[in-house]
Amino acid sequence: MKTPRSLLAALFATVHLQLPPPCHSFSAKLTTNPKAAPGTNNVNFEDWITDAPEEVREWKDLTVRGDIPDYVRGTWIRNGGGIWSGGDNGDGGESFSHIFDGFAKVSAYRFGNGRLRHQARFLEGKWYKKFQSDGSLPPSIGTGPILDASGTPKVGAARTVGAILNVATAFDNAPVNIWDFDPLSRTAGPKRVEALTDAPPRVNLDYDTMDTLSSSTINPLAKGIRGFELLITAHPLYSLESDDTYNIAVEIGLGLPNARVNLIKETPLGDRSVVGSFATDDGIPYFHSFGLSRNYAVVVVQPLRIDPGNLSGLLEKGFMRSMKSVEKTRVVVLDLKTGECVLDQSVPEPLYFYHAVSTAEVDHGRSLSLRLCAYKSSDQLTGENQFMRLERCRRGKEWRNKLDKGGRFCDVVCDLEKGTFSLRWDDRIRQGFELPVTRYSRAHGGSVEERREAADAPIDGHPRYVYSFGAFALGAEEYDAWGLFKFDTERREVAASYRCDSVYVSEPVFVPDPSGSGEDDGVLLTQAYFGAERETRLLVLDARTMEVVAEAGTGMRTPMDFHGGWIPEGGGGRP
Repeated sequence: MKTPRSLLAALFATVHLQLPPPCHSFSAKLTTNPKAAPGTNNVNFEDWITDAPEEVREWKDLTVRGDIPDYVRGTWIRNGGGIWSGGDNGDGGESFSHIFDGFAKVSAYRFGNGRLRHQARFLEGKWYKKFQSDGSLPPSIGTGPILDASGTPKVGAARTVGAILNVATAFDNAPVNIWDFDPLSRTAGPKRVEALTDAPPRVNLDYDTMDTLSSSTINPLAKGIRGFELLITAHPLYSLESDDTYNIAVEIGLGLPNARVNLIKETPLGDRSVVGSFATDDGIPYFHSFGLSRNYAVVVVQPLRIDPGNLSGLLEKGFMRSMKSVEKTRVVVLDLKTGECVLDQSVPEPLYFYHAVSTAEVDHGRSLSLRLCAYKSSDQLTGENQFMRLERCRRGKEWRNKLDKGGRFCDVVCDLEKGTFSLRWDDRIRQGFELPVTRYSRAHGGSVEERREAADAPIDGHPRYVYSFGAFALGAEEYDAWGLFKFDTERREVAASYRCDSVYVSEPVFVPDPSGSGEDDGVLLTQAYFGAERETRLLVLDARTMEVVAEAGTGMRTPMDFHGGWIPEGGGGRP
């Protein structure tokens, strides 16, 4: 959305003088000095994790300061929670205790035709409509427990029965991700996108209006499923050979002694089928993401198991903190064409993670490498100071400073000929991080050729540059110092970064410059909460330098978001 050339010179100074001071460019060398960035001037972090019921239900034009490149044309949709507390029905009220459990709220930005437009609205599934009608939070088994007004988990036999029934028959809250199962718009009718969570429920959105069209508690039954699909990741991946989507799901019941892990393929027409599967013998595993190459799916079974027999624990602590540990990390590799298990090995070395970074076939396909943002202990997932446990994070900085400093790069290297794997941790990059993003836009609506190009990156098949956010940024002494980082995985360093006091950034998404030749030719989009100004803004950063090139305020406060989809014009949408 560049200004016409005849006016560009006249407006250049005015436009760019309005940008914030250049506090966003740091040398990677700063990461070696723990005192480099004290980061103690951050305010209003609690705003970012607090109810924000305000909505923008129609497309609203935003004023852009700076210059958004012309090639940024499409729609960027973010997903996250928006409300965590219920009304006072005579008992003082109640609240969700973990940020992952809030009622889903999407923020959408539409770029094109010289305009930037914005919406922010709740997904209107059955759960949200019930909340709107009576103000109560449905009993459930969530990431964390539901708390009463005193901060005590709400438990009891009646609540246990209600929670089980709700999860099985009514749960349709999907606050984690956005996915386009039909990236090239092959199906007839208005375009739709799906909101996802770490379970089967989906919410179907009209791409043009962002209206909620429908919601479901269960997925369409996949061919080959025998039992109940309990879990499925919110991080599906596109095939490099077609427009199909792959995902990992956990199936229980009907003669299955523990659980069965299924590799699911879904076509743009909505047909779902089991490509391959493997059984577990030690309980129900927890998955958050997986790896996918041209020919294989790489599934890491981390040493955590959901314990359905501990119903009181599931209500009192939520399913994450009530998980039990086992003594092994298991890796399974499945062939995408045959479904055959080509590697299945367990080792006693623990490995914990939320997010996969990238997957590469190396050594002429004889080996696979799955790169993770990983942890050596389970504290970030299951500990008392787990990531974004709200009743602790809202108590103040001293409580948030107890949280983990973030993940590290770990490569799961699989020798397909020997049927073995090894873990290679990289501690040379000291900056912790989460929600790593590589060439994400290549996986959202891009052509098969573009996705192949993204996979054929120069460093053993892995992208050289990985973009992410993290706390304790650049050696800061407090959790509230958040920043964006550009990791150079070849030089093993933070190549560039963005951080400003009281600016709380979300997962960055890379939009490539189609005329560029370098892997980092493009821009990053991030939705950031400016705590001092108490406003959510869209930032556009040069992916090479991490410098802000454009900014647009929304005039409202939006809480932390998690993931989302970039849907480019012509490849996955019609803005």
